[in-house]
Amino acid sequence: MSHILVPAFPNLRILYFISGMTALRLFVAAKTGLVFDEAYYRLWALVPSFGYYDHAPMVAWWIALGRTIIGDNSLGIRLLAPISAGVGSLLLWRTTALLFDGKIADQAVIFFNAMLIVSVGSIVITPDIPSVFFWGLTLWALAELRNSDNARWWLVVGVSAGLGLLSKYSGVFLGVGILVWLILVPNQRHWLNKWETWAGGLLAISLFGPVLIWNATHDFVSFAKQLGRTVGEEFYPSHFFELIGVQWLLMTPIIGAFAFKGIWQSIISIRRDTESGQTFLIALSLPFMVYLTLHSLHDRVNGNWPAPLMPPLSILAAWSISQINAPGLNRWAVAVGYGAGAVVFVEILYPFLPIDPSHNPAMLTQGWVELGDELVAFEKETGTAWIATGTYEHTGALSFVLRGKSELAQINERVRYGYLPAPDLNLTKKPALFIDWADDGEGFLASHKDCYERAERVGIVSRKFGNTVIENFVLYRLTNVRIGPAVYDRHADPSACHF
Repeated sequence: MSHILVPAFPNLRILYFISGMTALRLFVAAKTGLVFDEAYYRLWALVPSFGYYDHAPMVAWWIALGRTIIGDNSLGIRLLAPISAGVGSLLLWRTTALLFDGKIADQAVIFFNAMLIVSVGSIVITPDIPSVFFWGLTLWALAELRNSDNARWWLVVGVSAGLGLLSKYSGVFLGVGILVWLILVPNQRHWLNKWETWAGGLLAISLFGPVLIWNATHDFVSFAKQLGRTVGEEFYPSHFFELIGVQWLLMTPIIGAFAFKGIWQSIISIRRDTESGQTFLIALSLPFMVYLTLHSLHDRVNGNWPAPLMPPLSILAAWSISQINAPGLNRWAVAVGYGAGAVVFVEILYPFLPIDPSHNPAMLTQGWVELGDELVAFEKETGTAWIATGTYEHTGALSFVLRGKSELAQINERVRYGYLPAPDLNLTKKPALFIDWADDGEGFLASHKDCYERAERVGIVSRKFGNTVIENFVLYRLTNVRIGPAVYDRHADPSACHF
């Protein structure tokens, strides 16, 4: 393959665009409260580790770094999410330019940032954020390798792929995709005989090694939790159509349509042209696509799971639309994408859409500070010494807003908190104020009678946006609460108290 001279960076117009989008996301990130999951991941960042019950550790490390730079606030916790989307856009441009040309690269960057799963998703910090970034970083390193034929790029591939595995276990599918590409494309098979290729693989495994060791010394709880999602016993093909529909909407309708069109065009063209840029993208993405398809035949695929595929899909969408002469359709694709994003951004900052508050995702961040203040007042009124919870969602959200104001602990699912010091027995012997969703509190306490001695209902509180009630919570005064240490036992009931 002939080497292609490609500029290292896009033109000023694209650079300004990427900078503007990054600044907008940082602004929104700073102005809104945390959603359940990122508040929960913030707890991980308090004690950085090589493993956690739920996921690989990278998201905790990113949050810890952001908190160190900015502080323990929304922007500090989320800092690296918008920045990674900006840097990732630069890498995406270079990758696309190497595979195709600068014009398609410009289009890919514009499409990538128009996708709701990227545009809005990169405001919050979840394991998907570093996973998408390092997936894109690996694609870029492989594109440089493909263009330069320089074996040293395999070392960069190994490092970036290893960091991807530290972000989310689904990164293993990219490793399989690399093998598919090497086997599928005749001109790339020679890499299988190069020591640099295998050194890159060893680097990836070495970087992931501490997570393997952590799991081995903690009864493989994290691997067991994630692998448990892959097992299905019944056939539900309707979830496949849900997967396609949700991803089509998250990519925005016109861009999503061209992404799917690009996938189909690429697959049918593989037999006649294995050296093309689209074959490169499909080969690397195919294992993960196949897994998601198979999973959807027996269970629901969460909307965020395919997020690492957004960099290659945005490139395929840009390539596909370049095959037709339809500037008007291109303008509509961009207008619909950024129009939808603008509506969502405004809704996040100033909710206005006529959606039931209890079902409005924008309301997830609203009213927590005020709720925390009410709980502190209830503690004084009821003579309780700490807050008890029964869900990781409430544990994360309330831990953030109550920091420095009250102590808090979840009385069940202790396996989630093995990285934290065990609850202070001198504190937990004192009465606790237990909070749960209004419809769930009585049932939770009935099924966890061994976790406390006596429960007395003491009130109802609401999380509000202005005067609008988002959701109601029931409060109980618990005495002699029994909380044990975390039990890293994948055969134990994760909902039990384990005292």
